[in-house]
Amino acid sequence: MLGNLREYRDQVDVRTSELTDTNEQLRQEVQARKEAEQQLLHDAFHDGLTGLPNRALFMDRLSHAIAIGKRRSDYLFAVLFLDLDRFKVINDSLGHLIGDQLLVALGQRILKCLRPGDTVARLGGDEFAILLEDIKGLSNAMVIGERIENELKASFDVAGHEVFVTGSIGIALSSKAYERPEQILRDADTAMYHAKAHGRARKEVFESGM
Repeated sequence: MLGNLREYRDQVDVRTSELTDTNEQLRQEVQARKEAEQQLLHDAFHDGLTGLPNRALFMDRLSHAIAIGKRRSDYLFAVLFLDLDRFKVINDSLGHLIGDQLLVALGQRILKCLRPGDTVARLGGDEFAILLEDIKGLSNAMVIGERIENELKASFDVAGHEVFVTGSIGIALSSKAYERPEQILRDADTAMYHAKAHGRARKEVFESGM
């Protein structure tokens, strides 16, 4: 009788150990799946090169800002569109690898110029968009634009190369007339091209006559 009881307990212990191992394996598999899903979600909304938000995430946040602006009369925001001047020359002369490293470094410099809660995204190529939320007026956007211009005055040390770049910036201030994020981004883009047409290395504020 005692032998049977001891054997039964041994079987229970073995089964308990097996269940514990199985539960731990399941826990690890669930955790791995969660991490994989989180990584996929992150990759879907972030630029693979710079790690910054991508166009999809930027447009989502811009849509949210427009919605807030519709509800609150005191809520202002601005979009800055930055494009490097003659970036193709850098790629052609130093190679795309150096160009990519320059874009990563540029993204970090832009981040230094922003406030907590602001968004900088790489839209593609050498184009960056910046969303400044809950600002007091155009002067706040101009200050951020000047900070970025000052950051670009210092050279970039990229893989042993001293690289100098300039950028053209277009600024569009929020308005009740904007219904979709594409509209204000388009106007900031238009202002940026206006800056390029008037000498590059400068910023321009969008006006309806552009």
